[in-house]
Amino acid sequence: MFDLRRADLHLHTSCSDGRLAPAELVRRAREAGLYCVAITDHDTIDGLEEARRAAARWAMVVVPGVELSVQVEEEEVHLLGYFFDPAHPALNEALAAYRKARMERLSAMLERLEEVGVRLSEAQVQAVVGRGVPGRPHVAQALVTAGYAESYREAFQRYLLPGGPGYVPKPAWTAEEAVAVLHEAGGIAVLAHPGEHLRDRVFRALLQAGIDGIEVIHPSHSYYLVQHYRQVARDFGLLETGGSDYHGHRPEDDALLGTCTIPYPRVERLRATLQATRA
Repeated sequence: MFDLRRADLHLHTSCSDGRLAPAELVRRAREAGLYCVAITDHDTIDGLEEARRAAARWAMVVVPGVELSVQVEEEEVHLLGYFFDPAHPALNEALAAYRKARMERLSAMLERLEEVGVRLSEAQVQAVVGRGVPGRPHVAQALVTAGYAESYREAFQRYLLPGGPGYVPKPAWTAEEAVAVLHEAGGIAVLAHPGEHLRDRVFRALLQAGIDGIEVIHPSHSYYLVQHYRQVARDFGLLETGGSDYHGHRPEDDALLGTCTIPYPRVERLRATLQATRA
């Protein structure tokens, strides 16, 4: 008998740069036919407990997740962490330090915007952020609300892209630091959305840092890329994951829920592999 349960291991909530609160996102995922989700907010696990409470009402599974920005060969790369202990001190200390760095980045962005006549306060941005970690999407929305741009897209293009007046690079860990913290907390580290332009030197550096898996299924991956990264995973003994990378800001995002998935038995195999490795 086939197991038809599906999982999406890449979802973002309003605790980072997604649109929906964790409980609402879980509800939408259930309506889309998902059995298992991973909340992978950027650099925070604040939404995990709310998501778990919501999922318990419908007997869904929530995998602990997070998405971390790391620096590899002068490039920003994203790593997805899964199955870690959310209460682990090392993980929470690292995330707190990163949150502080993100707040310092926000101050620098606002100072740069003021130099070109855009006066935006930290309070205006925090009103958008809520309880999340501030980033460019929040600043973009605050710029729209304050009348400095007519749309989210325009705010990014005029002010926040690299080379723009409000752009400040995101603070990043080294890959070794991020992988070590995830492993210490009992989790795994997975390369997120490698896409078409993953350089061999970057990939080799990530292997050296100790990554455990690679995100094979992603909306940006064509059929060819999915097959390519499946072969890469086999060649290098990496675990396969996948998900929609849902943020919810664009109308087309909702169509991703329930369609960009992996079979739930694969999630169980990931967990079993991790448990065997720990043993």
